[in-house]
Amino acid sequence: MQSTKVLRNRIKSVTGTGKIVKAMELVASSRIRKAQARIFEARPYMQKLQDFIFELSNYPAAIENPLIKKHDQFNSILIIGLTADRGLCGGYNSSVIKLITSEVKKYEDMGKKVKLIIIGTKGKNYFRYIGRDFEKVYENLSDYPKFLDAREIADDFISLYLQNDVDKVKIVYTIFKNTAEQSALSQQILPVPVFGLKEDTESEKEESRQAPKVFDIIFEPSSAVVLNSLVYEYVYTKMYSVLLEATASETGARMTAMRSATDSAGDMIRDLTRKYHRARQQQITIEISEIASGAEALNAP
Repeated sequence: MQSTKVLRNRIKSVTGTGKIVKAMELVASSRIRKAQARIFEARPYMQKLQDFIFELSNYPAAIENPLIKKHDQFNSILIIGLTADRGLCGGYNSSVIKLITSEVKKYEDMGKKVKLIIIGTKGKNYFRYIGRDFEKVYENLSDYPKFLDAREIADDFISLYLQNDVDKVKIVYTIFKNTAEQSALSQQILPVPVFGLKEDTESEKEESRQAPKVFDIIFEPSSAVVLNSLVYEYVYTKMYSVLLEATASETGARMTAMRSATDSAGDMIRDLTRKYHRARQQQITIEISEIASGAEALNAP
């Protein structure tokens, strides 16, 4: 059995760690409310923007829009992987990195050239460790992403797409469901997957939606200009909503992980305290036995 001194030191160490993870849980729980509020505020705007694009998707301008029109050939793809800047958030980073790796392998097995843009320090460190090259890295965005950050990232991959450096852009991130549940997914962002157009020559399954009805609408200055403006706004807003979803997911995962760590620390302290009391009791019993033996020895004739 361990000595009482060792057990006391372990109890003190675990208690200190428990206080730290409890504080981190409280910080995460305060941030999750703000992160959720930002998501709920952004979702209605994003949905209405999508509805506008869906309604305009059957006009001739939609087919010729450079961000909607597919390239003649599909030879390369840009995958944007969104991870956290810090750890201590359970399986959040590992699930995203696993899906990024799976997507890279899938397209490389198809014979496509794969380029990577990594958002987050954890993803950068992992892919640098395995020797994977990437186009660009964005860091320090996971705590409080701004719309200008999303616009900067979007302008970079839009430029690559318009210059024909890549033929498709997909983003891998984690969508927020609740504080205890977040799921990693891969989503196409360019060409903008406007449903109802006669496209999709690839074998991968795309989300389907009934083609919107074409209404008699007068555009000012023209349908092409209006749609082009909406499509760019859609890409910027989509990128921003992805950053918000990832921030809320990371915060929720961290809160859940720290809560689990706090509970584990409490269980460990209770177990160590029981061991300490047993060790102390055993030590007292031995000391009493030694005193009694010594007394008997002194009283012996």
